[in-house]
Amino acid sequence: MTGWIDLTRRLDDRLVCWPGRRLPNVRWDKRIEDGHHCNVSVWSLEAHTGTHIDAPRHFVAEGQPIEQISLETLTGPCELVEISAEPVLTLTIDEAQSRVGVRRLLIRTGFGEDGSFSDHPALLTPGAAALLLGGGLALIGTDRLSVDASTVPDFTLHRLLLGSGCVIIEGLSLGGIAPGSYELCALPLPIAGAEASPARVLIRAAGVS
Repeated sequence: MTGWIDLTRRLDDRLVCWPGRRLPNVRWDKRIEDGHHCNVSVWSLEAHTGTHIDAPRHFVAEGQPIEQISLETLTGPCELVEISAEPVLTLTIDEAQSRVGVRRLLIRTGFGEDGSFSDHPALLTPGAAALLLGGGLALIGTDRLSVDASTVPDFTLHRLLLGSGCVIIEGLSLGGIAPGSYELCALPLPIAGAEASPARVLIRAAGVS
């Protein structure tokens, strides 16, 4: 296995977070320097902080929880597109036409690449989402911390995508990654009954083995 690129944001005090969301916290239960035989850490981390995967249960009361998401959904060929050029910051239905049939789609917008949070519109229009879902979209990922607009919290896209069984990856680190075809490996923690999980997300160029 070679050529993997890590798209996971580092969990530290510089992590870009949604306004009001807490940074990850790590404390030590045992430290070798304090005379213990080993180091043991204790973590406090919100499920939707940093690079994470939303399962349908996030917005669907009886939806599929994170540990039941199929590995066939989370791994395999994907397409990366870029919509970071002003003023086009939302994937439109016209732009989605050429992506119909893509099963896993990653969208780079430039969010967080300067280390700060910035308001943004919805990642794609409802029409574009419906078109892609009709073509078999099973997973969509982005560098933003939400697929919905940060200033209009109506959660239209979360409800549409997750309600159709499409998994959402948010908080990817996509700076410097060129658009194109890749192989994706996105692995959440199998937390029983959870609506989401932090994840390690990797891609490599298509055809590399």
